[in-house]
Amino acid sequence: MRKLIFLLILCMTIGLFAAPSHAQPALSDLNEPGAILVYPLIDNIHGVTIVNIANTSSDAQILECYMVTHGPDGGIDEKKDFLIFLSPKEKFVWMTNNPMDKTLKGSRTQIQDFDKRKGYMFCYTIVDQYTQNEGCKANGNPAFGPECNVFKGDATLIDLGNARSFNYNALPHQVEIAITTADRELNLDGLEYSAAPSQIMFEGLAEVTGSIYGTLAVASPGSKDGIKPGVSDYDFVESRQPDFDINVYCWNEVETKFSRHLEFKDFEQYDLTDDLQLDIASIFTLGFHCATTSTHPLWAVFHQNLGRVFAWGGNVFQHPDSGVAAKIVLPDVPVQ
Repeated sequence: MRKLIFLLILCMTIGLFAAPSHAQPALSDLNEPGAILVYPLIDNIHGVTIVNIANTSSDAQILECYMVTHGPDGGIDEKKDFLIFLSPKEKFVWMTNNPMDKTLKGSRTQIQDFDKRKGYMFCYTIVDQYTQNEGCKANGNPAFGPECNVFKGDATLIDLGNARSFNYNALPHQVEIAITTADRELNLDGLEYSAAPSQIMFEGLAEVTGSIYGTLAVASPGSKDGIKPGVSDYDFVESRQPDFDINVYCWNEVETKFSRHLEFKDFEQYDLTDDLQLDIASIFTLGFHCATTSTHPLWAVFHQNLGRVFAWGGNVFQHPDSGVAAKIVLPDVPVQ
């Protein structure tokens, strides 16, 4: 496994610190605050999820958030939005299976509970609570609203039955230029905001029945020209969500390759045995590492459990040269 560990450390180092290829949109810097925060897995079905958001700036900030979830029986996704008001240097903490009702200097953060729901969440900075237009200042220019790239966050998922838990960092998207438009579109293209990767990498232990198991949770903001030219894959107005394939290439501890083909739509949580077929009977060794190929951007979290004793997991690695332009089309705000 030394070769595996070396390669993953190299990929992580390149992905986080080196300049990306000019042929692809610039990826997010996972070590820096962003203007958008993404939580790829919110799970209040198998436990509870605690969300933390830190405003690192000296300005008051407003976030508009969208929670996309389904119930215990799957079904159609529910897409619900809400506002979070943050004071300077505030750390916001929310147990997402409970409602939140908090007043801050006359502004009230009110969020319903998402008990018995599972999915993902993303939040982005806005100028005011009335127009809810995205906007912030860049390069110290105060004309464009609050400061950009100031949010950091994480999520902790807890199994209340045995206190087993794991934690991951929220994925940031940095503003590349000042956001001055009111188009209700989040362009994750390396120009307006930094892009998401189409290739992710993760490693773990093969599933052993009754002992070791886990899941890969994936969400996607779509692809700018994924279905037909000029059409976003993720459109809240026309209810279009990503629908594409993900190919997964895995290697065991003796470098034998196993390929997997996955169907994806909007949000999926892939089981190690049923979906990824990464059980020990299929790959023959306890350790494995995997890399995906896709034409679409991926937000992902990987985690595993050892029986009912403890859990581990977190963020996946991202390939530095795999950025894909994406666009999220948000619904218009009613005329005030």
